[in-house]
Amino acid sequence: MMICFRLSLVICFALAFKSSLCGSAVSVGVAKVDVTPKEPVLLAGYGGRTTEHQGVDTPLWARALVIGDEQRVAVVALDNCGVPQAVTDRLAKRLVKHGISSERLVVAATHTHNAPTLVGYATVVWAGRTTPEQDRRVAEYTEFVIDKMEEAVLAALDRREPMQLEWAQGRATFGGNRRVIRDGKWAGFGFQRNAPVDHSMPVLAARDSSGKVHSVWANYACHCTTVGSRNRVGGDWAGFANEWIEKEFAGAVSLMTIGCGADVGPQPSGSLLIAKEHGRSIASEVKRLLTDRTISLGGVPTVVSRRIQLPLAKPKPREHWQARLKSGGFDHQLAKAMLAKLDVQGSVPAEVSYPLSVWKFGDELAMVFLAGEVVVDYAVRLKRELDWSRLWINAWANDMPGYIPSRRVLEEGGYEADFSQVYYEQPGRYDPGVEDKLIQAVRELVGEPFEARADQKPSPYHKLPSGEALTFKRLADWVTSERTKQEIRMLQKLRDYVQVAQPAVGVVSQKGSEETEWFNYAGDHDHRRFIRQLKIGTELTWLTLPTPKITGSTLVYCFSGGVGWETEPKTDGFALVLNGEEKLRFDVTRQLTRWDSEDGTVELTYLPTWTSNVDSGGFFFVALTGRIPVDRNGVVPFAVRSLGQGSKRWFAIDTQQPDFGKLLKIGQALD
Repeated sequence: MMICFRLSLVICFALAFKSSLCGSAVSVGVAKVDVTPKEPVLLAGYGGRTTEHQGVDTPLWARALVIGDEQRVAVVALDNCGVPQAVTDRLAKRLVKHGISSERLVVAATHTHNAPTLVGYATVVWAGRTTPEQDRRVAEYTEFVIDKMEEAVLAALDRREPMQLEWAQGRATFGGNRRVIRDGKWAGFGFQRNAPVDHSMPVLAARDSSGKVHSVWANYACHCTTVGSRNRVGGDWAGFANEWIEKEFAGAVSLMTIGCGADVGPQPSGSLLIAKEHGRSIASEVKRLLTDRTISLGGVPTVVSRRIQLPLAKPKPREHWQARLKSGGFDHQLAKAMLAKLDVQGSVPAEVSYPLSVWKFGDELAMVFLAGEVVVDYAVRLKRELDWSRLWINAWANDMPGYIPSRRVLEEGGYEADFSQVYYEQPGRYDPGVEDKLIQAVRELVGEPFEARADQKPSPYHKLPSGEALTFKRLADWVTSERTKQEIRMLQKLRDYVQVAQPAVGVVSQKGSEETEWFNYAGDHDHRRFIRQLKIGTELTWLTLPTPKITGSTLVYCFSGGVGWETEPKTDGFALVLNGEEKLRFDVTRQLTRWDSEDGTVELTYLPTWTSNVDSGGFFFVALTGRIPVDRNGVVPFAVRSLGQGSKRWFAIDTQQPDFGKLLKIGQALD
């Protein structure tokens, strides 16, 4: 019996390979089929492209994964901007006779903006703008892609064999929130660094009994728009991710899908090379995860699904749409569509029919499939109210009703909340109750076993990662490289100062200065207060934290902040003021620099640890000797005053100031 028990353990670990749990084998098949268009066809994603594609950068694929024998499930990851419900339904009808019911099928788009548009996708974009020949080619491609998706699923069915499923959750970091917000309202597209993201990157893999990986399914919440609006076919970063993963795991088929990234864009973007690097970063993380500790999944997932009605704002009357007929472009086409609905149905829809589906692998993993372009707030909230460590959220699945905004996005307004609705033939924005209704439906489908525990720690994936660790490493490398004699002397003093330095910033005055967010000492966006050299006498003032009993003849303070716009006109700079008295003058720099007061009682040293071409961020050390202006509470009043005018040169201090732990890290980097 002991021999049999040990033998079963060996077999179990062979199946699970590097998995953390010993799961059972399940029937798994995977396949991919080329869906690159054979003829010129209109591409989806950018309304400004009105002619068929002019070439192919990379091929497009339909990738299928089938799990199970009797109660089988299937997912198709299609390189396309979006798959309308009608296309999903047509594929589902074909697969029923092969033992895959419609509720156990997921069709997920990669949302590449460089794939052919499908019949029914964002209909207003093309209304009145296409020729009969263009419409014919779109219809033919739609039929072609349905055939190829079916071919991929059937090939995956034929290739099923016993596999061990395993999953892990890692991180990708190139997605950044694209909604630029000014004064609480949407101001355009860009990179809003303090806005939410979802950098989680879950991976599901299937291995055979020898440990060889046959399939990899990864998911990341970011728009597939790195390449931009060039009128050429390609899979963007998701396509390159699949390509790199298949190079890492020879013989495997990779499926890339997209999470709640409707308001998240690739940073940076603008070229095929950047898209390739984003894809490589996905593949590198997949390789790391699958060569590390994973979690085995046993059996075929249970499937629960539901169709809910998402509330729109109160419909507008016929008179509104008749008036909109006089407008041009997309608004005119939407008005025509709404008037047609009024004529045929007697009303304009007040709700959007919305499909939901959840796959549950026991209590180990819940996969949530959401339709449309879902903003990241849904991932943030679901991963707060559910157990984020066992949750996978997929968007752009099964239907494309348009953007699904959150309450926050609706309050801010702009593209995802308002005028994107026109393209998807929606009569108006969503009612703010849309978020609660969708979240509640997901929670009910996922069920109580996946609810967040009362003591659950927050998900670590919803903020941009700090560059602090890399910053201190670079500082340490810089310190040990060849330095000038002057730099060596300053560094030696800083080594002494950091041992005794006190945090310098307690209460910051709101008068005179301005607020912003900009790069701090680690290159992270940080809230800060600043002044410019626009007017002589403008001050940024603060009080230090209470200082413990002073020992020795020198008191050292440290604070973080920065200076910048080096190319702006040079003036008399800034003054460092203590207790109302100007002590020394300094100005913008991007190098290790020291300034001394004329009487030798005050020394200011600036250690930049982040720099751009014109700005820098880092740490300021102020050393006070002689009569130190500390009040009876142990507080020193500081100020920095503008000595110039007409220049946008600036000085800033960060809201998040270094504590003693940060000072220790600075000291370690300087040693």
